[in-house]
Amino acid sequence: MRVKRVLNNNAVLAVDDEGHEVVAIGRGLGHGRRPNDSLDGTSIDQVFIAGGDASSDRLAQFLSDIPLVYIRAAGKVAELARDQLELRISQSLILPLADHLHFAAQRLREGINVEFPLGWEVAQLYPKELATGRAAVQIANRALGIDLQPDEAVALALHFVNAQFASPGLNKTFQMTEIITQIFDIIDHAFGITVDQQSMNAARFVTHLRYLFIRVASGKQITEPNTVLSNAIAETHPEAWGCAAKIQFRLEMGLSAVLTQDEVAYLGLHVARLTAELRA
Repeated sequence: MRVKRVLNNNAVLAVDDEGHEVVAIGRGLGHGRRPNDSLDGTSIDQVFIAGGDASSDRLAQFLSDIPLVYIRAAGKVAELARDQLELRISQSLILPLADHLHFAAQRLREGINVEFPLGWEVAQLYPKELATGRAAVQIANRALGIDLQPDEAVALALHFVNAQFASPGLNKTFQMTEIITQIFDIIDHAFGITVDQQSMNAARFVTHLRYLFIRVASGKQITEPNTVLSNAIAETHPEAWGCAAKIQFRLEMGLSAVLTQDEVAYLGLHVARLTAELRA
């Protein structure tokens, strides 16, 4: 592996033996290096490879902006997630974690408090991920020498949830974003309203959709032993039920899967909640 460009004292843009551009990081790795210098593998902590929708320049810029200590802390958190949740350690997990920890530490230094309104939902739907998130906060605190607020565990838990259904590259993410945008269009037309997609109500609804995507991808859709819930929602919220049926059609096309009747029922319930809050 040879140096192509020094990014900072701890990171270099390099070319590996197969001619691929990579970003290598390690304490003091860039110190005194010049283009075409050979890199000793023992001095390299981690290697990140540009691919998919990320160019080597974008990756290099991202990693040069984050101090090495946060990348190392993210690596320790990723190891915890591997041990507790059986997640694969990859740069698609480490990089978002490093970015989050860096930003969280910056907020802490500036005295900025952040609310995590999804704490209840995460605790109910993903207790194991939340427990791992709480342990991750302690690991990060020791690695960084700081005292993050306990609720950062919610955000870390969501990173773990995302990693369970994320695929390599950004294509799947772009597809999900497109589907969510179209779902809001369906709701707008069905109810004659305009949903503020930046609002907290919309954020809750999107979170439900993301959990639905995860359940479909993992083959663990909601299935109740009877149809009482479905019938109740159809009777009490007929508009939301009809809207959910339209959303179901779009989801089944986008996800290449058939939704259970109970998933559609819960979807209708969340549509009813979203629209009721907006009308109120």
